[in-house]
Amino acid sequence: MPLAHRLQQWLFRLRRDETLPIVLGQRRIFILPTGAGYLFAVVLAVMLLGAINYTLSLGHALVFLLAGLGLAAMVHTFRNLLGVEITPGRAAPVHAGETARFPIHLRNLRDDARRALGFRFADGDEVFTHLPARDNARVDVPCPAPRRGRLDPGRLTLATRYPLGLFRAWSYPYPRLSCLVYPAPTHRPLPPPTAVDDPGFARGDAGH
Repeated sequence: MPLAHRLQQWLFRLRRDETLPIVLGQRRIFILPTGAGYLFAVVLAVMLLGAINYTLSLGHALVFLLAGLGLAAMVHTFRNLLGVEITPGRAAPVHAGETARFPIHLRNLRDDARRALGFRFADGDEVFTHLPARDNARVDVPCPAPRRGRLDPGRLTLATRYPLGLFRAWSYPYPRLSCLVYPAPTHRPLPPPTAVDDPGFARGDAGH
């Protein structure tokens, strides 16, 4: 096993989830600033230097107000994933070359709605859904199925940038998912049947 893969497994705890439903606790959620978040921090630093240089009390107040807004956004981004319950569904069979869709059932036990939840597999496109307060939802996550056999989509990535896009919080649910992939049907017409000459059959038929 490559060292980078081992490090990723140790750092992000990439192990199969045997117990269902999967509940996202604090130890399973990771958060970092986005590109917009780093730019926001640089702008605040420049504004703070200008306020200090020109002794602007209103400048200090604006910088600290915006910094507090950024910290509040970080907390809300983290809490947008905290406590979400995930239960995998059963995927319908597909043909090779098509896209398999894995149903994921979500449950929200809090009084706050969960917004802009993005789901994706490593080889698939990201899909978004909204989870109302004290309610359930379902999202079908796509994954390409290039070859026949049993498809294992791998770990699932659940991420959000709500509410301001300054931070990205994500988690790696890893339930046991699989989908049966049939061989791709042929689109070419079958060759027409050819007549087979049977001399014995012809002589027997002529005798009657």
